[in-house]
Amino acid sequence: MFATAGNLSVRSEKKHSFWITASGKHKGELKNNDFVEIDIPSQSMISTTDGNKPSAETSIHHSIYNHLTDANSILHVHTLESNVLNFKLTPEEGYRLVPIPPVEMIKAFGIWTERPSLQMAVFYNFGEVKKIADTISLFLNKHPDYSLPFVLVEEHGPTVWGKTITEANRHLEAVAFLFQVMAHHK
Repeated sequence: MFATAGNLSVRSEKKHSFWITASGKHKGELKNNDFVEIDIPSQSMISTTDGNKPSAETSIHHSIYNHLTDANSILHVHTLESNVLNFKLTPEEGYRLVPIPPVEMIKAFGIWTERPSLQMAVFYNFGEVKKIADTISLFLNKHPDYSLPFVLVEEHGPTVWGKTITEANRHLEAVAFLFQVMAHHK
């Protein structure tokens, strides 16, 4: 994760809240007091230290935790490839399902089908992050059977999730590889 870009979160043991990195924190130097707790039902901040504010993408994490009860960790990063992949989405579309190549790395998502035909959700990069989060919520409502553990905000970055931090990290590594393949064959 470069500079202060990206954000990390984990669902709390209480299950009705999550901890997310505070805005402006370098992810390679995080300390316990660099996180903010967010209540899922009300979307409000429960606790913070040192005057920290929640990450700009908190609403995206909230949308995922609110819809996917088995998501216990969410990672959002900005990779080179995710910033150059462009599917020419429009604000009117909001999102589009885009085919992904059936590379071997897909097994990291727990998908063992031979040469699966999968589509990833790609979202328009609205200037207002809340609009992205609302579009993700709309998508998850319309597609409750979405089988991939990630979404992509076009020309921005992926957001991945998992049942554990380890699983989310494995998904992130697989997504980064998948995007390298896609950018190379574009």
